[in-house]
Amino acid sequence: MRTVLFLAIVKKGTASFFLEQARKAGATGGTIILADGTISSPLMNLLGLHDSKREALLMLVDKEFEAEMHQVLAVECELPKKGKGVLFSFDTSSVYGSHRLGHDFIEGEGKMSPYQMVAAIVERGKADDVVQVARQAGGQGATILHGRGLGSERTSKIFNVQIEPEKEIILMVVESDKVRNIAHQISTELDIDQPGAGIIFSMAVNNATGLFTS
Repeated sequence: MRTVLFLAIVKKGTASFFLEQARKAGATGGTIILADGTISSPLMNLLGLHDSKREALLMLVDKEFEAEMHQVLAVECELPKKGKGVLFSFDTSSVYGSHRLGHDFIEGEGKMSPYQMVAAIVERGKADDVVQVARQAGGQGATILHGRGLGSERTSKIFNVQIEPEKEIILMVVESDKVRNIAHQISTELDIDQPGAGIIFSMAVNNATGLFTS
């Protein structure tokens, strides 16, 4: 099985609607990150991203639904119209913590990139544990982002106000030969296979500048 990561950058307040439409094409859940744009350029203006009030939506989807996902979101979310948002998809090299989409990292498969981006999405407060375990397994620096999760089940409500679980996203660039060990260590220590505990995935890095290894 192969899994694709979808990244949608949309107007603030519309990511939940995007995910609702994505479920029609095979998505089971996603994580939303509030994105503040800081760069103004002709390209950003052309894409309709000059407004800094944006949300980023991350979704993992079975590769067989990739084309349908692009088609459904283009139509239902009016992506061809300027300012509605942009949608990208990327092949993953491994996924852990998902019984439906999970697949191991296979070192040396095809033309292997020297580096991989390892991402972990966990409950708020667990990011420091992820970073510590990753370092013990051979990782180094990490970047932590805050988001909110939207799973396949209905979220709870209090006084008719929807409550969405908070998430932390940890991004690490590591050598390819360390991915499997780092992912397995994080998965074991944080019990990622338990429902709702989190998910880990990796993607090949085409090139990297400014990385220093000890």
